[in-house]
Amino acid sequence: MRCIYCRARAGFIRKVCGVCTRVIAVVERSAGQVGWTELVDLFAAEGLSRGQVDRVLDAVSGDAPTIRDRLTSQMTNVLMRNLGMPGRQSPEDVRRVRLAMASGGGDGNWTMSEKSSETP
Repeated sequence: MRCIYCRARAGFIRKVCGVCTRVIAVVERSAGQVGWTELVDLFAAEGLSRGQVDRVLDAVSGDAPTIRDRLTSQMTNVLMRNLGMPGRQSPEDVRRVRLAMASGGGDGNWTMSEKSSETP
């Protein structure tokens, strides 16, 4: 069977390979409790490369948000709550913003062919 994240061989019955299992374990153990810098340090301590981690965090499974979308949502909500604001950013909201940014669309965006409202 192939790994659902990186498409490498996972084993006869397993859906996730060993490397991706380690990435997921770090995320589940520390998500929402540490910032990006500390999370990178935890991945490095596990002996994981940036490519291995990025492959898992950015893996797309249908229309569901990626793991990076979930992490961003959790960290944003913690930050907002610590600033005294209600944290209501869902992983789906993060996914929607990410996709709108990638396509250059979305509300409030202007394209290079248009003039910005700040341009005199």
